[in-house]
Amino acid sequence: MLDLSMVLMVLLFVLGAAWLVRDLPAVLSELRHLVRDWAAVHEVVRRVDCRPWGLERTFVISQDLATTSPAKEPVCSWAPVPGRKWEFGLSLWSAAFALARLLCEQRAELSQGAFKDGRTVIELGCGQALVSMVAAALFPGLARIVATDGSEDVLRSARTNVATNLPRDAEILHLLLLRWGCREHERLALELNAGKAYDVVLAADVTYMEECSDLVSSILALSHSETEAWVLHEPRRRSASDLEARLRDGFSSVTHFEMELTAQDIGRDETVRILGWHCIGKAKS
Repeated sequence: MLDLSMVLMVLLFVLGAAWLVRDLPAVLSELRHLVRDWAAVHEVVRRVDCRPWGLERTFVISQDLATTSPAKEPVCSWAPVPGRKWEFGLSLWSAAFALARLLCEQRAELSQGAFKDGRTVIELGCGQALVSMVAAALFPGLARIVATDGSEDVLRSARTNVATNLPRDAEILHLLLLRWGCREHERLALELNAGKAYDVVLAADVTYMEECSDLVSSILALSHSETEAWVLHEPRRRSASDLEARLRDGFSSVTHFEMELTAQDIGRDETVRILGWHCIGKAKS
């Protein structure tokens, strides 16, 4: 249930601030995102029906931001429980739906290319592991899928969702703590893959902050000269503005694309625009 008093307080604050800025449409757009996301993350259980995308599976994702551990750093002002840290990865966000749909719709092509039998996949910022679970269901011949996140709380929740949704398919799916830019975490991820870089890197909803150097650094550290990477996000005012430039610096080929999520895709009465980049081949340093 929405905390209406909190939403009203934020509404009044934003409208008041609007008098001081010229970019009123952008402010109102951000407010719309705020209210929508506040509602979405408080749906404790979400069912993701992949059948319209061509996969005969429905994933049941448990998400509850109120179950996060006591905060060791300043608490986000939206935290549902006083004194507890709001972990964004404990919720499902729009680009995860988009990347899951993309994998489903391009299954035939991908199964003969980047996702063919024996290939290895790593996901950065996996959150509730929806994308990795969809990949495991679509491409059972993969040698390994490693779903990573920078939060131990998020990984515990993801592990529960994997056990619930993929009891038979989970043998190829591993979960690992990986904070972007951390060389030790990157080393452990490579060690899990027999010391080799991964064939595929996936990342959805990981560019909600303006700074993305650590993210791109980790993507490249886990890639080789033939790696294919898919990075998707929902554009926001604070989304990484130089993400595409950094990806183009790091990969031999980068293709930008857009997707539109429908109400059927995300289970809400709206459409959402998603931006994505398909990157091929880590460039030589």
